Amino acid sequence: MLRSGMRLTTLAFIFLLLTGCTGGKRLSASMSDINREYGTLQDQAMLLNIVRRSLSLPAHFTTLATIRGRSRLYAGANLNLPFGGDATSSFGFNPHMSIEQGPSFEVSTQGNQEFYRGYVAPVDTRTLDFYLRQDRTTQLVLSLFLEQVVISGAKGNQVFRNDPENLEQFNLFQKLLKRLIEQGLTTEGVTLVRDYGPELRLKKPPTLDQILAVRKEKMAIEKVGENRYQLRQVAKSARFCFATPREALFKQAQCAGAAAPRRYEVTDPTFFGSTGTAQVTFRTRELGTIRLDTRSLAEILDYLGDLIAVQQALGRPLDIPSASGAKPLMVVRRDPLLTQDAAVRTRFAGTDYVIPLGEAAGFSGEVLSIVTQLLAQVQSVKDLPVSNTITIIGD
Repeated sequence: MLRSGMRLTTLAFIFLLLTGCTGGKRLSASMSDINREYGTLQDQAMLLNIVRRSLSLPAHFTTLATIRGRSRLYAGANLNLPFGGDATSSFGFNPHMSIEQGPSFEVSTQGNQEFYRGYVAPVDTRTLDFYLRQDRTTQLVLSLFLEQVVISGAKGNQVFRNDPENLEQFNLFQKLLKRLIEQGLTTEGVTLVRDYGPELRLKKPPTLDQILAVRKEKMAIEKVGENRYQLRQVAKSARFCFATPREALFKQAQCAGAAAPRRYEVTDPTFFGSTGTAQVTFRTRELGTIRLDTRSLAEILDYLGDLIAVQQALGRPLDIPSASGAKPLMVVRRDPLLTQDAAVRTRFAGTDYVIPLGEAAGFSGEVLSIVTQLLAQVQSVKDLPVSNTITIIGD
């Protein structure tokens, strides 16, 4: 009788251990499911906004501010052992287990001033430098970020607009972009200097406390002459340049290569980088001017919406050149019968829209990745609204 009780006790402990393992596996599976579902949700939301823009409707943005996973396991067993002279000869073993599982989501809408300030701000050359240094097609990155190129010279102004609604201009822009890329159009890191206030006349060099106080404001005090100092903001930046220029104007903007990063004043006409505006200009007196107009995230979504609208009207996507041949920049198809294998699928106004799998998608996956990263840059945790938070409890 005692041996039987010991066997039942051992079984109870084994049962508890097994239920603990099961709970760990369920937690691991839940985390994988949340990660996968969150990625799908973000892709669908981005595609949905591109579809909205193709129909000239406003984009709306939401974000999952918090995901709280809940996974509780309750396990136990009731063991009845005969004890005493009047006890029955029967043993009782009643194991029990319950699992409480289900994540909760806090969804916030991005409808505040801080978000839209970044959303409509032009993308600067530091961001373009980041993408051009990655293993991405240059034609893809520049097609996405450049609205137009203006070249001024002896022949006057030549304007090349990256406008998919005007196919002639769109094709001329792609030809110009190919010409610029063949001459090594790229970006390089530089130091950008901005002066603040007039020169300071000091009988003695700045003290350590003064230097530290200025550095807290992300500035520096630099000596510019005898007892003369200038308060400056010195920051890392990036500029456009040509690695292998063949044309005279482009040779003036040649990359420095392995040379030490040059310092540029904000007002330097040869800087060829962002100074807070959408126009990036390189200017020479003799040969003329190159001006690149960059887009904001809002304008990039408008551009992708125009691409999709033109694709729907023509019945084919618009291609851009690449090293491996011409590929569509973005492909979104209607799929009313749900027959297509989709990398991303979303539904709007009763119609399903898909980004196809494989080669048929062209650069769609890279475009979606870039736009998602740009969206993350303009989002800030401290700017998430509290008053319009929606809580959804799911099993």
